[in-house]
Amino acid sequence: MSGTVTLSCHAKLARVVLDNRGPLSPAEVASEARIDEDEARDALAELAEVGLAECVCGVCATREQVYQLREDAAESESAGDVA
Repeated sequence: MSGTVTLSCHAKLARVVLDNRGPLSPAEVASEARIDEDEARDALAELAEVGLAECVCGVCATREQVYQLREDAAESESAGDVA
């Protein structure tokens, strides 16, 4: 990733939740972060858009998407690429 990426507050919160709790659905992120499910969904989409998270399951029995941080997300944070 080149340059600095600025994330919304909800995206930063979702990133911390994913980092601490592992792969989660938007509903689970919303519950953990104590935010609205739509806000969690938007935050996860934002993280995916900038390449920090990825959808790892969308064909499960419930067809609910599950997101996790990408392997290189921690590296970009330590390099100072995310604000």
